[in-house]
Amino acid sequence: MIRYALILSMLCLAAGLSARTLYVDNVKGSDDNDGSLERPVASIEKGLSLLETSGRLEVAPNNGKPYQRPYYGVEGKSYEVKAGGTATGPAVINGNMAVLSGLAQIPADRWQSVDGNLYKLPFWPMSNRYKIDKSQDYWLVSNQIFFIDGQAGRNCLSMEELKTATAGGFWWSRSEKSVYLRLPEGKRLNNLKIELPANSGFYTHGDHVVIENFIFILSWNDGFDAAEKSRNVLYRNCVAIDNCGQAFSTHGSSMTTYEDCVAIRNASSGACDVHYASVRYLRTVFYNNSYEAGVAANDNASQVFSDCLIYQNRPFEQIWQNNYSRQLFDNCLVVGADNNLPLAFSRHGVLGFKQCTLLNAAMLCRDTPGNRGTVTVENSLVGNMNQQILLLAEPSDRFTFNGNLYWQSPGISVGGKLYHAADFAAYQEANRFDRNSAWSSEPLAGWLNSELKTPVRSPNRIGQNVRVGALLPDSVKANFEKYRKVKTSPAGISFE
Repeated sequence: MIRYALILSMLCLAAGLSARTLYVDNVKGSDDNDGSLERPVASIEKGLSLLETSGRLEVAPNNGKPYQRPYYGVEGKSYEVKAGGTATGPAVINGNMAVLSGLAQIPADRWQSVDGNLYKLPFWPMSNRYKIDKSQDYWLVSNQIFFIDGQAGRNCLSMEELKTATAGGFWWSRSEKSVYLRLPEGKRLNNLKIELPANSGFYTHGDHVVIENFIFILSWNDGFDAAEKSRNVLYRNCVAIDNCGQAFSTHGSSMTTYEDCVAIRNASSGACDVHYASVRYLRTVFYNNSYEAGVAANDNASQVFSDCLIYQNRPFEQIWQNNYSRQLFDNCLVVGADNNLPLAFSRHGVLGFKQCTLLNAAMLCRDTPGNRGTVTVENSLVGNMNQQILLLAEPSDRFTFNGNLYWQSPGISVGGKLYHAADFAAYQEANRFDRNSAWSSEPLAGWLNSELKTPVRSPNRIGQNVRVGALLPDSVKANFEKYRKVKTSPAGISFE
């Protein structure tokens, strides 16, 4: 038995040693190389094709030359991660904070001449909800994605503006699934470097994969995804900025963790998980993502957010919980961008907040007709609601509130009656779903005006006194401050 165990351990060691480390360098490398430290490959896709089970891929950081791929057509390619690992030996892909760009230079012969210096190209970026908004037939004004010779091209709102007001501009027609380009005066297509999003980010398919230390910008689709039924995928310290789809998305029945990540100005939600996916977000920032909720769960997906900042995403609610999905928020700061909208939308599933701070909206949420979901809010600070904290047509045992502190809001509406702070005792007597909660008039201060000067403790459901409201880790605050004003371009990223 001892001899068998020794042989087995030697075989396992040999197997671990056989998984080599590969190197990628888009300045010094060549895809004709073998991927060794001395002879790195040039492209990430080549490195991924050589990656073995439990292997490691080291990507060299770049300076003014992001990793890019050629133009393949209307639907670009993702970085498909098919190799996996084991629980004790995961496959590791380390970006060393390299910038990856979804931009591709469009060959001159792909443009169709329309009239004089006006050209047309099929273009259908993966901003799912924005693409169905028939009221806006132009690209989002908040996301700069078109470039000529390295400089931002004007994003026009109509053909008329493109023709009459702007030379060297672009207009995206949602209805035509195409982008139009008006050349600068005196220029020809062959003399210009025209770039727009045409390729996408990571897409993991294997089990036990760690992808860390990457910045993905200007993707045609998403930034960092998992698909099918991949298990135990970890995205760590990954940043997604100005992408046309979501920053993060998990599909199928995959299990994924996002740790210390950042999602800013993506043209869809910061996170959208679907199809029975199980996902954790730890110490992650979701800020100013442009045309969906800040975070969304659909179709039986399960999400857990711990120590996260969900801040001023627009133009909808910060949170969408839909179609029997499950969202749990623990020690999260959620701040709305529009005080005419609820902070969260919830239907047919589970929505829960524990020790969170929930601020700046019309209300926390409303109970939609026919809803069979549950909402739990415990030991949370809920305030600065423009209309009411909560809107319920009638008392419901599907809502459980306990130990919360309500701040600067008109009241709570149940059964057509608006209960103010002054008659809060009558509210709690009439509505047994809310216990141990109270009102406060103390002003908020601290980081992003979200913290009470005097900490408050309140009983939780098992009788213990715990802190009320969120207290985010310093690392989350630092990531938000670092990336909140970052700019993207064909040269990579720059900080103000």
